[in-house]
Amino acid sequence: MKISIVIPSFYPATIYGGPIFSSLNTIKELVKIKDTQVWVSTTNANMTKKLDVNSNTWISFESNFYVKYYNETKINFISVSLLFSLWKDLINKDIVHAQYIFSTPTPISILYAFLLKKPIILSPRGALCHWCLAQGSSYKSLWLSVFIKPFIKHIYWHATAQQEKDEILALFPTAKIKIIPNGIEYKRYQNINKLTVSEYTKKFIKQKIVASNIIISMGRLQKKKGFDILIDAFNDVLKTKSDAILLIAGEDEGEKENLLQQIKNLSLETKIFLIGNIDNQDKIDFFANADLFVLASHNENFGNVYIESLASGTPIVATKGTPWKEVNEYNCGQWVNNTTEELGKAMIMVLKQDKKLMQYNAKRLAKKYDWSIIAKEFLNYYTSVCQTNC
Repeated sequence: MKISIVIPSFYPATIYGGPIFSSLNTIKELVKIKDTQVWVSTTNANMTKKLDVNSNTWISFESNFYVKYYNETKINFISVSLLFSLWKDLINKDIVHAQYIFSTPTPISILYAFLLKKPIILSPRGALCHWCLAQGSSYKSLWLSVFIKPFIKHIYWHATAQQEKDEILALFPTAKIKIIPNGIEYKRYQNINKLTVSEYTKKFIKQKIVASNIIISMGRLQKKKGFDILIDAFNDVLKTKSDAILLIAGEDEGEKENLLQQIKNLSLETKIFLIGNIDNQDKIDFFANADLFVLASHNENFGNVYIESLASGTPIVATKGTPWKEVNEYNCGQWVNNTTEELGKAMIMVLKQDKKLMQYNAKRLAKKYDWSIIAKEFLNYYTSVCQTNC
């Protein structure tokens, strides 16, 4: 099968977070399956700058896996070369899989797929949640009306969880939707460098600190991630766990100064640390050597960081704007309402549990999401959609 994936940004644009790795790892596993080829049409956008890659030409990532980075005429807005050339990428493909909603490659790929009579699958990547739609709602409503609704009968949808499926159906009640979660390269997260507390704090905050519990969070510093709620909840936790510390990792997207001011107002400069972006082995060690991972996100269609923490053996506290109810069932964390009070109580509750048991349960849950399993689900969906549209 020849698969065309259209996505506004792609590896190595890791600054955009988890979805970049989700796309990359899905494709790596897909092309291991016999007679499967994948072509990725994307741009060289990398937040505020461009990737240092060859543009407008196919690059071979590995066998049966090719990527074309169209040059962004205006970063994160429009690529003129993609606008006029994308249709050529789709001509000899069996199916088109567009990812994201509110980016120009999406309506372009939908239009061209329709004209070329190619089946198309659309992954919103969390863009249709109530909280997300409320941010710039008039523009987004217009976008959906002009670029998505006219083609709704021809679109098959991919959701990462029941929550996202419900969000799609709220807008498009007749949508045809398949739930396939994101995954994890499970084996990679078993390669851990064990660190003492002092080694850990020296590595990630450049100073040695004595702490009974290390609580961590990770995500782009933006309002959606709810770091302000987490900081207030952690302040409550300190009433019980007075020598705990909180480390927040992630690239700034406009919220850093607000968070620093909040930390200062609470006099928590020696307790909470914003450590910037980390990746590769440092990221694994960051997860694995902590006692608890917490992200108070208002909404996540999946949330790669949650599964990365679980694969590393670290329990999580997730909010009900995310699809991680399973942590309650597996006894490796808490899934609670996104309030300061409930978040704080959940953090204390998890920290009181048997650490080795929570670690075992966390890894047991994470194994379900290995990329090799997820890739097969995608290929089955592609095959089914293609057969339906023959």
